[in-house]
Amino acid sequence: MEDALVHRKRSSRLAIKESEREEARLAQVRKAEGEEKMSRARRLEVRRQREEEERLRREQAREQRRKERETHESRRQTEPE
Repeated sequence: MEDALVHRKRSSRLAIKESEREEARLAQVRKAEGEEKMSRARRLEVRRQREEEERLRREQAREQRRKERETHESRRQTEPE
């Protein structure tokens, strides 16, 4: 009878330790998944910023060319023929 009680206590302690190890493993997995998600979010934000900067650069270059074209055309129109 005492052997059965000792064995049951031992099994219970082993089960608790196993449960704690599994919970720690799951917590580590959740942490890694959260870090990966944050990393993807940061990379996405950096990519969006880069795309926005490139779009603004193209827009400014287009506007600059338009102004130069207008200036050139207005000079041509004012030149005597």
